[in-house]
Order: sequence, then C-alpha cells, then structure tokens
Amino acid sequence: MTLCRMCAVLAVALLASFSSADPPPKCKAVTHYGVSGCEPLPDQTCPEGYHKQAVEPSNPQIKGPTFLMCVADKPAPKEKPQEKPPKTNR
Repeated sequence: MTLCRMCAVLAVALLASFSSADPPPKCKAVTHYGVSGCEPLPDQTCPEGYHKQAVEPSNPQIKGPTFLMCVADKPAPKEKPQEKPPKTNR
C-alpha cells in the first residue's frame, strides 16, 4: 500500500513540475501595408528574434494609421573569404 502511495506522489510531483513552466510567448501573425510580422506582446515588447517597427503606408499621399509591430531580425551577414585574383600564365 505504501509503494502505491509513493508512486502516486511521484506521478503528481512530476506532473506539477511540467505544468509550472511557462510556455514561450506566442507570436500572433499580422500583415500591414505588405509588411509581415507579429503583434507586440501584452507588455509591449517583442518575442526573441524580433524588433519593434512602425509601419506606415508606402505612399505619403495616403493617410492611414501607423501600426507598431514586431518584425523578424535579419540574420547577421556571413563574412565571405576574400577572393584571390585568378592566376595568369605568362
């Protein structure tokens, strides 16, 4: 009987430890004026890998609202090795 209780307590403890971890914030996808990204989180920050950007109409003659959205960061450019000029046989 005590072995059964110990197994039950262990199972409950394992389930509690998995459920206590907060999942990462979800990105709600939006597109405004042809720019794709996601809405800012409730605390007005962006998820990891995104930055804030104000999005306006591309034509300044069009009066429209400005949207604040999170846009994906661009990956850092990879350094290319310097190309050596081709050797000539003279």
